[in-house]
Amino acid sequence: MLRHLPGGLAASTQGRIADAPLSAKHIDRKLAERLKASPGPAGAQAVQLGVIYADSNYGGSALVLTGGSGCQSGNGRDAQLNLDGIWNNSVSSLTTLSCWLELWDAPDTSGIHQEYQQSTSYVGDAMNDRASSVALL
Repeated sequence: MLRHLPGGLAASTQGRIADAPLSAKHIDRKLAERLKASPGPAGAQAVQLGVIYADSNYGGSALVLTGGSGCQSGNGRDAQLNLDGIWNNSVSSLTTLSCWLELWDAPDTSGIHQEYQQSTSYVGDAMNDRASSVALL
């Protein structure tokens, strides 16, 4: 199950990473590697899958994508989410954590798409402010 966990990144680690910043826009490469390597405790409710940002260079509002388990990175679609409200047509950068991310320009992962296997400070002119859904691979 894919969801956005209230409280952002710090809440989604459930105490596993005590120094997680309050905002996902402060994720650096070192913290991203720690999040990827940090196994959840038994019965964990949330694993950080990725983060999307409203502005380039990991700026503006951030949406932490969490789920019950990680992804099989590149071995098929593990989850998908329609971007509604303020997130529709407003993604400019992203951080990959447990999953690769694939942005789509239409709901229900249809239309033009672009796959991202690593964190990207600018999603490119073809997808900037155009994503209406995201798939986690």
